[in-house]
Order: sequence, then C-alpha cells, then structure tokens
Amino acid sequence: MIHPDNRSMLTDALTPPPGYSFSGGIISTYSLDLVTLLTLPLHLSWLATADDGPDNIDPLRILESMRRTAEKITIFCERGRMLIPRTTSPLLSLLEDTVHETTAPHGGAFHPKVWLLRFAAETNSQDVVMRLLVMSRNLTDDASWDLCVQLEGVPGNSKKAVNKPLGQFVEQLITRSTKPFSAERDANMQRLLENVLTCVWELPAHVEDMHFHLLGMGKRPSKWIPEADSGAWDELGVISPFVTDSALAALADTSKNPLFLISRSEEIDKLRSPLPFASCWVLQEGIEEESVDASHLEKLTGLHAKAYIGKRGSNTHLFIGSANATHAALLKGSNVEFMVELIGKHSKLGKPEDWYTEKRDGLSDMLLAHTPQPDNADTESSAAETLEAIRKNISQCLMSIECNASGNDWQLLLQGLTIQLPENVTLKAWPLSLKPEHGTDITASTDGSPVGIATVIALDVTSFTGFSLTLGGEALSFGLDVPLKNPPEGRDADIMRLIIRNREAFVRYIMLLLGELLGSSVEDDIADNGGTASWAALAQSDEPPLFEL
Repeated sequence: MIHPDNRSMLTDALTPPPGYSFSGGIISTYSLDLVTLLTLPLHLSWLATADDGPDNIDPLRILESMRRTAEKITIFCERGRMLIPRTTSPLLSLLEDTVHETTAPHGGAFHPKVWLLRFAAETNSQDVVMRLLVMSRNLTDDASWDLCVQLEGVPGNSKKAVNKPLGQFVEQLITRSTKPFSAERDANMQRLLENVLTCVWELPAHVEDMHFHLLGMGKRPSKWIPEADSGAWDELGVISPFVTDSALAALADTSKNPLFLISRSEEIDKLRSPLPFASCWVLQEGIEEESVDASHLEKLTGLHAKAYIGKRGSNTHLFIGSANATHAALLKGSNVEFMVELIGKHSKLGKPEDWYTEKRDGLSDMLLAHTPQPDNADTESSAAETLEAIRKNISQCLMSIECNASGNDWQLLLQGLTIQLPENVTLKAWPLSLKPEHGTDITASTDGSPVGIATVIALDVTSFTGFSLTLGGEALSFGLDVPLKNPPEGRDADIMRLIIRNREAFVRYIMLLLGELLGSSVEDDIADNGGTASWAALAQSDEPPLFEL
C-alpha cells in the first residue's frame, strides 16, 4: 500500500550511496525544464546544499558539477516539449550536449519517465550499484502529485529475463536520438546497457515478483492493457489524470468488479459514455491547487500520478509508470510508455479498495466524490488544438541556425522552417539565452529561407531556441534544440571567464577542484559549516588552509 504521507524528493534519488560516485545515467522525460535540469548535476556530484533549487543556483558549483557529470548523463525528451526557462543564464548552453530530443516511432508521444543511474565505488570502479526510477513525473518542477518506484541492484554474470524490456528501451534511446553522441557518451550508454541487462534488483517490501512493460517501441503499434495472468481481475482501480471513454471501457472489461477511478474533474466531464466504474473520485480542491508561478507556461498542478491496481486471487498487481488511461497510450499503441508491475499478497500490498476507502491509510483523506459539471467547451479549445498542430509541424522541420560573426557580435539565422501558418497566427523565435520579450516576429518567413532571430554576443549563442505562437487570446510557447552551424569557438571558456571573474570566485573554484581530488570530506566539511556562505568566508580569509590542501 502506498501512503500519501510517504513523500520523497527526486534529489534524494540522485545522491550517490556512501562511498560511491556517479559514473553514468540516462533520463527520459516527456517535457523538460532546463533550469530544473541544471540542478541535477549538483546532487550527482555531491555539490548540493540544502538551499539549492531552480531559483537559487550557485554558478560556480553548477560549473564544476557540469564538468564532473556532463559526459556521463544523457537526457532524452519529446521533441517540441522543452519549456521556456523562467530565467536566462549562459549556464544553460552547457546542457546542449546533454539534451537529446527524440520522437515516438509510431507517431504518438514519447512519454516515458525512466531514470537509470550507475554508481561506482570510489575504491573499486568495478563495484557498481544501479538505481532505477520508474515514474509518472516529468523532469520539471511541476507542483503535482506523482508516483515513483525506486529500485536498486547490482550487475550479475548473466542476462536476466526480467530486464529485457528495460534493455530494449535503452537500445531504442541510443538509436533514436536526433543528434549524434560523442564517443565518450556512447561508450557510457553502452556500459549502462550491459549493466542493466544483467542487473539483479532488490524488490520493495512485500513485493514477491516484478515485471517491466515497454509500450510503443515494437515494430508496429500494439494494444496494451494491464491484465491478470489468467482470467479477469476480481477488482480493479485506476488512477489517471487523463482519460478517454474507449480506454476506460477496455480497462473495465478486464475486471469482474471495476471499483474506482481517480482522475481530474475536467477530464471526467469530457467523457461522453457512462462511467464504467462503481465510483469516481477527484483530489480535494485545497490539495489539488498547489501554488504555482503563473508565468511558467504549461506547469501542471494537482493529480499527475498514473497507477492501475488489480486484485486477482490472493495477489495484488500494482502498475506504476507513465501510461494514462487514454486511447493513445493503451489502445492505439502509438505512445512510447514505460510501466513497472509489482506483485505481492493483497494482505501486505493492500486491495484496490484500500486506495480510496478509510479501511487503510490510503488516499481517502485527499479525495472527494466527483460532481459532474456542465461542459464548457468553447472556441479556445479549438484555438489551442490549432496551435498544438503547428507546434508539431515546427518540431518536425529540419532546421539549423547559421552563426555569422559581425564585429564582436554574432547574427543568428534560422533556416529550414517550412510550414504553412493559418491566418491570424503569429510566430516568434529567439535564442533561449534571451528573454521571450526579445523574440523576433518571423510569421512571414516560413518558407525555409534564412531569417534573423537575434544578434547576440558569443556568450549568448545557443542551440536552444524558443518559439511562441499566438492565435486570438490563445498562446503557446516551447523550445527546440536546433543545430548550430559555424558557432563561435570557446563558448565554454567564455562562460568560465564570466563566472570566475575575481579572486574570491577563483579561490572558491580551486576549492571545488580540490574537493574532488581529495574526496568528499572537504566538500562535506564545507557543507556542514553553512554551505555557500562558508566557501565565501574561506575565500576571503588570509588563513593558509587552501595552500595546505
């Protein structure tokens, strides 16, 4: 049974086990927030402090953590689902080699949320610990309720059948990236693949068996429904923020007693068929509406978890991962999704009814019975669908950015954008090193010919490119990784010169370098005495610790 009070931070999952250091990883996500991504290397490299967050970033520690991890971690995201950063920073360009956009092979969404991390012992690099997270959460700072399964294991001597879907997933990621890998990055991912195929996972408490399910990456689209080994479920419960009539009907058909659905009010109100579940629930309003910075576009709140809870005989099967109860995810088979199935006795794992009743410590205190609301569909939904279709068309264009030097500045020319814009749609583009208000109107320049989107200094040249679409009162903004042609040389060095621009910053950076060479004790000692403030105090001091080290 999952208790709502048992919460964890994803940053905890990034922290290496004691005596180990991060040696490689793959993260897949549907949407991606670059500022959130920028904080991940801090935890992977033992450089994080309690004050770290997307809105409180120490450039020096980011710079050093990126140096330690940049070639070891690779992020795969759906092309066209990069969020517009809420802050600009030249540090974002350090992520260009790390981020790899991809698409689903059968035309749906690339939607899995899988983190595969490898940690090697500091005294013996052959001593490896693998950590796997199968989640419903994207790599953003969404204020939403999500679920995550975290597993740890060690590589064995032979391949394990249970790992076959996970191995196929990693193989597909390697082959479907929209840009090539460096030799070091490719070698790192091949090591991850070898390790995961032989990994022996430690099962969570009360779990007796486990299966992985990879959806949407076969030779052809195929339906997938969480089903019992034989016969129908005795009971079935569904938690899904997004739902469709066809998927709910198919799920209900697998059970003698389809007990409950937990979803979002607005999604349930869109359904046209009678709900095939005995009860329907939503999160209480106070719980669902977390405080959100309204300027951060496309941020989700409320329910975002996906789970299917089936009881068959004496066992409960718990499916957790990325697949919503929708036609695209389950029936059409066009989406790429990843699910983990945990199996155990229902006396230990709980029954489906325990998730929404007061019999056990489930979600009952968070739930309200759904009250149908009138359908408020209007022209805004039509405008949103139009802009969404344009986003997909732009994402499919084979674009590039030509960088032309002009004195100390660089002119960025976007080329290869070939789309037909409907009437009254406005399109702007800009490098994500600048704020959206600096976007250039390119509505009349979508025939593929070069069009200038900005003139910037070398430090602000980046392949991360923002696009904004407006139609009436509807707006849509997103980012894409657009390859650079003839970029200025030494951009990373320019970033380092900008950050290490005085004596204090230089001494702090030297201390970070020494911390890696001497082990974690130096960094731990600094963190224990106040984090960043102690670095500053040490840098300003005339005492000799730096030279002794």
